[in-house]
Amino acid sequence: MFITVLHGENEKALFNIHCKVQLLLESIKHCCSCENEDDIELADVSGQVKNLLQNQHRFASELLSEREICVLLRVTNGGGSSEAVFTPLLKDEGIINPKFLAKLGNWEDSKVSSTRVKAKKAGKKTSVLLEIPSEEGKQNPSPQGNRTKIIVSSPKQSRRH
Repeated sequence: MFITVLHGENEKALFNIHCKVQLLLESIKHCCSCENEDDIELADVSGQVKNLLQNQHRFASELLSEREICVLLRVTNGGGSSEAVFTPLLKDEGIINPKFLAKLGNWEDSKVSSTRVKAKKAGKKTSVLLEIPSEEGKQNPSPQGNRTKIIVSSPKQSRRH
């Protein structure tokens, strides 16, 4: 039982999913040259986040399908506790496209419903911040360098008129 993790510039690596999620994530960090202090997550090729960080004590085979193809994401917390920053660690425009990013932006709807309720009660907006590496060779006037940040608000908030 294995999965394929896509990362870097069209690189891929195979990982055994017959283990605890925590061990799988550590192995992915090591093999895919991630920083040890980085939190990582996986999404399928459509952008559906797998929520591995919340289920580190379960078996990976319970959350991932055999022979599934996943995209490696770096996860960092934004300024507020209700905000997560996702950076796809794959440079492939065929996969990391607007449809993928839109689905990745809707991740918080299924994952942090309790946070959204708390934020709603407190009058705060819940949002996900996507950090997308810019293509090399293109000039980016952003002070952050070669990264573009997109804030994706909750669909319920964006539907209000």
